Amino acid sequence: MHTQARVVVVGSGFAGLAAARALADRGVDVSVLEARDRVGGRVWSSTLTNGAIVELGAEWIMAGDDAVREVAARFGVELVETGASYGRREPWGEQAASSEAQDGFLEKANAALASLSPDVIDEMSVGEFLGNVGGDDDVGAREIVKRRLQGTCAASLDDVALASFTGDRPFSSPDQAYTRAGSGNHTIAREIARSLPDVRTGHAVDSIERDDAGVTVRVGPHEERADAAVVALPAPIAARVSFTPALPDELASALADLRMGVASKFAVATKERPVARSRQASDRSMWCWSANGTGGKPRRCVASFAGSRDAQESLGVTRNEVTPWLEAVRAMNPDLTLVDEPVMYAWGDDPYTLGSYSSWSSAAWRRREVFTRSVGRLAFAGEHTAGDRHHGTMEGALRSGRRAAGQVLEMVGRSRGDATA
Repeated sequence: MHTQARVVVVGSGFAGLAAARALADRGVDVSVLEARDRVGGRVWSSTLTNGAIVELGAEWIMAGDDAVREVAARFGVELVETGASYGRREPWGEQAASSEAQDGFLEKANAALASLSPDVIDEMSVGEFLGNVGGDDDVGAREIVKRRLQGTCAASLDDVALASFTGDRPFSSPDQAYTRAGSGNHTIAREIARSLPDVRTGHAVDSIERDDAGVTVRVGPHEERADAAVVALPAPIAARVSFTPALPDELASALADLRMGVASKFAVATKERPVARSRQASDRSMWCWSANGTGGKPRRCVASFAGSRDAQESLGVTRNEVTPWLEAVRAMNPDLTLVDEPVMYAWGDDPYTLGSYSSWSSAAWRRREVFTRSVGRLAFAGEHTAGDRHHGTMEGALRSGRRAAGQVLEMVGRSRGDATA
């Protein structure tokens, strides 16, 4: 190429930032346009009145999340072991089935899944599947497992595709070390953004026009001309952007139809430094934890996550009340003194996401690959485009951004290479 290529990235979540950084690493002139007044998207850290850092968005870095570790190392963000487990939680509540009973039920679930044909799995929901696993002796274990998984999926399990539970043993609860950024996961987003030459917040993209030579991205009366664009927005938000010419029907309908999970985060300061813990409620799709921060010291707080509409209603989120959730957390942590006002954030009410992360019905799962296809000079990124293993995660967002950057490099005539954020 005789001139420097120019690309506009729409969205500054992990996906958009990863795409922008990968493109800039290849010498592309990149501008990032972000509707919010901050970068990071669904990665968002806050600080309580006692100084404890809490994650109001994405939190857990899993084993195998290599992209997250690479980008944290590149930008000097320290990752710390939490000492708490995302996958294995202490059951809490009257008549809560023991961890051993849950493990036994999960073994039965994995065996039952392995016996099903792909065609059967393709049509079945997680709720229907689990309802047929085990017998009368497994009722208690089945119920708390369903509560946990419904929370994780942030949706009724009757609406979640069984096929989206991928891997050799998808119903296992792995005992692994979990990490997060000691200074808050949002630090990773801020450091990537700081390394880029042009990141503009408060720029909500209204429309994108494309032609054979490139794209025109419009924010109100302002327009940006570029050789290509990466659309790194949650599916329902991307569906609201005006595209000229219109996106192919298959992609447009997939974006509009993909549901988002309904989930909220909650945190409250503690007087003490609590011992690390992970506790799953047996009566609702909510769990809570205390975990380590910088220097391996426990953050002085209890955090909690509730997924699905039922959980939001039972905890007062739909009424914008914090007391029911506060009392539930207090009951699950009787050894701790909770202080000051809690913070709560409902992602279902967020105008820039309309939910927490993608929630896959069987029909949506069957056409998931459409999200990764480029359209003219447009590439698409986001956790919903991350494929079988990494949808709904920070890892998936980063990987999707790198993949979209590779597609753009092909569009603008550069060799693809291995983009690294």
